[in-house]
Amino acid sequence: MKLPNFDYVKFDSLSKSCEVLEAHGPKAVPVAGGTDLMIALKNRLKTPEVIVDLGGVPGLDQITDAGSEGLKIGPMVTLRHLASHPLIIEKIPVLARAALDVGSIQLQTMGTIGGNLCQDNCCLYYNRPPMLRQTAGPCYKLGGDACHAVRGSKNCWATYCGDIAPVLLALHARVKIAGPRAETVMAAGQLFSGDGTKPQTLTAGRLIAEIQVPAQPAYSGSAYLKMRVRKAIDYPLLGVAVHLALKNDAQTIDHISLAMTAVDKAPVLVEAAGELAGQKLSDERLEHLAEAAYKKAAPINNVSGYTPGYRKNMARVYVRSAVRQALATATGKGGNN
Repeated sequence: MKLPNFDYVKFDSLSKSCEVLEAHGPKAVPVAGGTDLMIALKNRLKTPEVIVDLGGVPGLDQITDAGSEGLKIGPMVTLRHLASHPLIIEKIPVLARAALDVGSIQLQTMGTIGGNLCQDNCCLYYNRPPMLRQTAGPCYKLGGDACHAVRGSKNCWATYCGDIAPVLLALHARVKIAGPRAETVMAAGQLFSGDGTKPQTLTAGRLIAEIQVPAQPAYSGSAYLKMRVRKAIDYPLLGVAVHLALKNDAQTIDHISLAMTAVDKAPVLVEAAGELAGQKLSDERLEHLAEAAYKKAAPINNVSGYTPGYRKNMARVYVRSAVRQALATATGKGGNN
């Protein structure tokens, strides 16, 4: 299917890009790698009048070591570059592994970390060509008045299925947001609205300018586990990211964070993980955390693959395994973190 008609612009300034996006409002969209946007254009899920290419802005494809502040990652860093960069492999290898879990090699080569964070939510009733959407009529995401995935729902239940977001949430990352006139910094989790029709909180003219991942302490470990039908291409049907740090005795938990993807309209932080701070990780406490993740997961039947019930039950299994992997890394039994 051919692309719709649109004007294409490209600037060497992030502020100028933001100005144009703000001026055109919902009629303009930014493009980074384009792996998500091009499909949406072909399927007429998006029909912008203006596309602003961010590829001309210098410095957005850099990864910088900020010392005690951690790493700073530009939003135009491709997933393949992210996965192979020495600083990422040395300091936050869990992010490199998550990048390699995204799609295929071709998608990783084109797709960017900023674009991955800002990808649209997925739904079987939405992500299809126009001719296949005709019988059901437009849903909330297409300007209609119904959710075809959850009959009678007053809200859109399109699911957030990104691999990078849960890892950044677990690592307590922050994002710098640029606008036409000012910059702000917020926790990575604040980027997501929980609204299936508009998954991100970014308003017109505001873009991710930088991703900030704090330095990881000694005795820390992380893990990301992804459930999918095929080992390539597929979106996650469940993704679990864990990050933990131990106190100097290498046994007591200093802090632990747990995030999931593909189980709700936004990536999910499991707050119960914070209750384990100051504790030793017994089997009983691990089961409590796994049960909390199970209760928090809300997958529905709007993606291809396993049933919602199976995916929800597997949240317990994946949490147990991810925590054990992160713990083994933190205690020096699993290599790098």
